Amino acid sequence: MSGAGDIVVPDWPAPANIHARVTTRTLPGRSKPPFDHCNLGSRCGDAPDAVAANRAALVDALELPAAPRWLQQVHGIEVHDADRDPLANEPEADAAVTRAAGRVLCVLTADCLPVLLCADDGSAVGIAHAGWRGLAGGVIEAAVDRLGVVPASIIAWLGPAIGAPSYEVGDEVRAAFVENDADSADAFVATRPGHWLCDLYALARRRLAAAGVAAVYGGGFDTFADARFYSYRRDRETGRFASLIWIGALPVKADDKDAEPAMMTQDFAMPVFARVMGDAFATLPPLVRDLHRRRGRHRWRGRAKVLRGRSWLSRLCGWAAGLPRAAEETPIDVEIAASSTRETWTRYFGARAMRSDLWPDGALLRERLGLVTFAFALSAREGRLVWSVREASVFGLKLPLRWFRGVSACETEVDGRYRFEAKARFPLAGDVVHYEGWLAAADG
Repeated sequence: MSGAGDIVVPDWPAPANIHARVTTRTLPGRSKPPFDHCNLGSRCGDAPDAVAANRAALVDALELPAAPRWLQQVHGIEVHDADRDPLANEPEADAAVTRAAGRVLCVLTADCLPVLLCADDGSAVGIAHAGWRGLAGGVIEAAVDRLGVVPASIIAWLGPAIGAPSYEVGDEVRAAFVENDADSADAFVATRPGHWLCDLYALARRRLAAAGVAAVYGGGFDTFADARFYSYRRDRETGRFASLIWIGALPVKADDKDAEPAMMTQDFAMPVFARVMGDAFATLPPLVRDLHRRRGRHRWRGRAKVLRGRSWLSRLCGWAAGLPRAAEETPIDVEIAASSTRETWTRYFGARAMRSDLWPDGALLRERLGLVTFAFALSAREGRLVWSVREASVFGLKLPLRWFRGVSACETEVDGRYRFEAKARFPLAGDVVHYEGWLAAADG
């Protein structure tokens, strides 16, 4: 943790474009005691005009890219997707997620646990308000699921909450956890009959681990004992402080002449497939999203079946596109080199390589495969990513679209595996190729 004064800055290995802050009650503001200065909660008894002024001042003080996405928190497990409903006014939810730059997510607390989440490639962020009811109900698991990335790639930070030495609870709280997870009893220490000290941080770590999140940082606060923070258990009539997280611009070094100009803004820093698909990208199966959100060079391995057409025209088409040979079963090794503006896929079917270059063009994805360049529309349908041809050309010369109505591809997830299928059938040539199979990440 850094920022021991008015602002807490999480100490965690988040990507450079991920920003997070936690306010304190020592910040200036319009609120009067017992709400001190910078109360940001609108439902705790403070004057509405004072809260509005405090919230407006916060945007300026932290130089936020936009006003925070305030939630109406009800100690539940509902997750607000800020990308699907960008105009929502204080939706009823206890968690929020976004994959877009400049949308500031926020939860308000005064003893409850704020949990901050981000994808390790900086493509998505989330936040959860985890009081004991939400924690027991599964708000962390719900936020992890809605983040839209593989849990193993998520980094979590546990913000200021009431510490175990200060948090005595009754039997009903302990039962809410132990009945579903007997080992969570380790987070409770008996005090007097029917009462226990409760460690929210330990319970949150257990929930995160069960959800597949291993990289967990933070913790160790005690809002009851730390005068910087509002504490309902300590003061009863009190304000709320805010935990905030957002995706910002990726930093570009001034002397980095090779840096892509597009990397200077987060809109262009989004993965290629996410840029083309927009909000629909988040509805794809997790393994499909995982393959298409990774940056840099990564490899995937699996098995495939390849069928090829037998006519001379079919073979000519296959040669022009560099298609693989027929095989009842063959190993497949896919190497993907992905930047923010372009991807190169090299598919090795056995010893034969098939390479293609892909790049976004507005709402279409263009792919150059051999001599042919396709433009595909990408859509999410019933748990599948579907590729549909919208244009084809050779050396810039457009070809009749009707020739390519038999070309299609789809990706999905079946039994915990990423699966793919591609077909090509042309007039006169008939069936040219049909291959399908599965892949798994070769580099974790």
